[in-house]
Amino acid sequence: MKQNRNSIMRGASGALGEELVFRQRAGKTVISLPPIVKAYAPTTDQLEIRNKFLEASRYAKTVLANPALKEAYTSKSAAGTSAYNTAIADFFKAPVIVATDTGNYNGAAGGTILVQATDDFKVQSVQVSIVDADDEVLEEGLATASADAPDLWTYTALNSVTITGAKLKVQ
Repeated sequence: MKQNRNSIMRGASGALGEELVFRQRAGKTVISLPPIVKAYAPTTDQLEIRNKFLEASRYAKTVLANPALKEAYTSKSAAGTSAYNTAIADFFKAPVIVATDTGNYNGAAGGTILVQATDDFKVQSVQVSIVDADDEVLEEGLATASADAPDLWTYTALNSVTITGAKLKVQ
């Protein structure tokens, strides 16, 4: 039965013996069974996933340590979701390169390459590399974000290169 005014349990946190665990989520008290501790050693895949979550946790803690980023993640968080949880989710969803446009690039210095990149939160940077057939880097650098369109990035070539057999790598 749902209780709206239970002053005894309001704000409860911790365990009641080995039977119940009390947690606070989105301003509400949640009661659940305690977690089950497995007696066997984790598999290689489980260890890999744990390490990914450890990296995600470190990323989220870094976000929360920066007041501007914390506010941005807080404003992006759904009701009942913390900025920490939103940062964890953001860590696991990589940005996506939607499209590249090389129409204004012919290998000459000053030519531009347009990149459209999206992310569920914010694309931090876009790196463009021009490589030859043997994957040797001919030129590389960071693209500049457009002031008008947040998902549009422009890379301006600094050097003239022979583009026959060249490939474009965007990350």
